[in-house]
Amino acid sequence: MNEIANQRSILVVDDTRANIGFLLETLTQAGYRVRVAPDGESAVEQVQYAAPDLVLLDVMMPGIDGFETCRRLRKLPNQSQLPVIFMTALADAQDKVRAFAAGANDYVTKPFQSEEVLARVRVHLARRMLETKLEEANRELEARVAARTSELTAALKELEVLKGRLQQENRYLKQEIAEGSHGGDIVGSSPALQAVLSQVAVVAPTDCTVLIHGETGTGKELIARALHEGSGRRERPMIKLNCSAISAGLVESELFGHVKGAFTGATDRRVGRFELADGGTLFLDEVSELPLETQAKLLRVLQEQEFEPVGSSKTQKVNVRVIAATNRDLAADSRSGRFRADLFYRLNVFPLELPPLRERPEDIEPLAVHFMRRMGRKMGKGLTEIEPQTLTALKAHPWPGNIRDLQNTIERAAVLSPGNVLRVNWRLDDADAVQPPAAAARTDTPEGDKSSQRAESQSLEAVERNHIIAILKRTRGVIEGPQGAARLLKMNASTTRFRIRKLGITRADFATDHEL
Repeated sequence: MNEIANQRSILVVDDTRANIGFLLETLTQAGYRVRVAPDGESAVEQVQYAAPDLVLLDVMMPGIDGFETCRRLRKLPNQSQLPVIFMTALADAQDKVRAFAAGANDYVTKPFQSEEVLARVRVHLARRMLETKLEEANRELEARVAARTSELTAALKELEVLKGRLQQENRYLKQEIAEGSHGGDIVGSSPALQAVLSQVAVVAPTDCTVLIHGETGTGKELIARALHEGSGRRERPMIKLNCSAISAGLVESELFGHVKGAFTGATDRRVGRFELADGGTLFLDEVSELPLETQAKLLRVLQEQEFEPVGSSKTQKVNVRVIAATNRDLAADSRSGRFRADLFYRLNVFPLELPPLRERPEDIEPLAVHFMRRMGRKMGKGLTEIEPQTLTALKAHPWPGNIRDLQNTIERAAVLSPGNVLRVNWRLDDADAVQPPAAAARTDTPEGDKSSQRAESQSLEAVERNHIIAILKRTRGVIEGPQGAARLLKMNASTTRFRIRKLGITRADFATDHEL
């Protein structure tokens, strides 16, 4: 019994007992399983319900002949490749042509020769076995190709997402650089500052959510960056969002991103800040300004570390540490309903309170020197020291705008100081500026010192007020934009408005007569 014959079934279709007996004996001895059909209709029915591996088909039979039987067999489902060998006593070439036209694979002539029958059966069974293996190999290959194509398609989609994310990160970082918002070193050695830095050292290595509270300009972003740099997330970026600088209608898109077509103007997919910060840190400055609806979605991200982009139902998982900052009393806001209480408690896991500059006067001089040197390098000036009178005035000033206020003052003074000594001019808007007059009635008594300090403090505030008024006159009251007062003053627009209110500047101070 050979390998080809083993377990192979053959259907013999013939109405002659002698032929059936000969083929049954010959094929059975060769190891084949043999079934018999006496006519064409019976053969079609058997093949339909239990297909053999090969059919030996007589041409001349009662009912439908072999040609029609073969045609019907070929029309059965999955039987187009079934090997069919005609058995005929006809020698006419035309009948053989008809047999092949009907779908026959081969023929044997009567009277039968057992060697010929077995040889043709073996050849066609072997061929069909090879064809089956080839079909299986093709199906397997097609499946592998389809799977690989699916993998490549998924990889391409992931690559596109990654590309969009990197492009968005690049745009974000360029914007950060253009705005000069990377901050710098934390300068100062006052006990108040050192107490904060010791807390930073403790919480930085954890994934704990931190809420930084402090007045405007106290350096909340610098503390956030110190927390990030001291964590295991330092290799990924710290992404920030100033919640007060984004309109209520766009803040969710900024935080969570949006899909193409999510709203009018959404012409492409946008990567949100949470996705950009995946694996890193997200710094939410002025978090108190978030709309209540957005606060609820932020709470979910903090709890579940997942979100849906605007216009999408697909949930995205992220691994982000959140650091928030505010200059408001969030506890009071949560009691009044202005801020969600549950979000406040979720953010306030580890609170940090930054002291205002007036509570750390020891740091004013090192900060002023730091800003002077940085501006000197930036402007190519050899600024090496601060005029003693100026330094005294700087130390006496209350700095309602805190460190940012001091920085802006030093930068303006650096622009106007001609030599290597930095001094604050009396009127920064006057081209023929003169130095501030010496403090009147200076005495050696403590009261005299305090009077002098008050005079110098008032002089510095007057300098700033006059300078802002001059700039507002130049910009015709425009604060934001490329030609706005904030850009000329090198301040944020929100800080500029704060200083205008703080200094009591009204439109009457800078508007022309016809504008009034």
